[in-house]
Amino acid sequence: MTESAAPALYGVPRSARKHAANPLLRVEGLVERPLALRPADLDRLPRRPFVGSISCIQRGDIPDTDWSGFEIADLLALAAPLPEARFVRVCAGPYATPIALDVAGRALLCDQLGGEELPLERGGPWRLVIPETRYYTSVKWVDLLQVTAEPPDNSAERLAQVRNRGRAV
Repeated sequence: MTESAAPALYGVPRSARKHAANPLLRVEGLVERPLALRPADLDRLPRRPFVGSISCIQRGDIPDTDWSGFEIADLLALAAPLPEARFVRVCAGPYATPIALDVAGRALLCDQLGGEELPLERGGPWRLVIPETRYYTSVKWVDLLQVTAEPPDNSAERLAQVRNRGRAV
């Protein structure tokens, strides 16, 4: 069986395993300086913890979890968003959730869980965590921050709604 035909390991897509082997976070779109960042490039940014529960459509509240990472606003500041920028689309391949730039300071790109490196099965190397939102916004395996002027498609919400409808039938 070739790598491309192999099933996902523990629910982790092949593309996420490949990305984790050579992590690169791209920041592009309406920015002055498009970026390609490695984990070591983020070490100069302030780290912010978040301990709290997150609400999940399928499983109710997920108990307090100890996340740590970087504010999306700090990451975007490195790329210098253009004046017309209003949103950032946080992506893992085709899966994405939008965040308005005026609330990007609350959103974290987490690389640690419980003080340890975020495991691949939990969304490593980078996972989006937005306190006080639904769990489906917690995009795993983030590889792109795309800055836009218009609200981008929210594939994360659409997928969560479809899954929830499927469970109700």
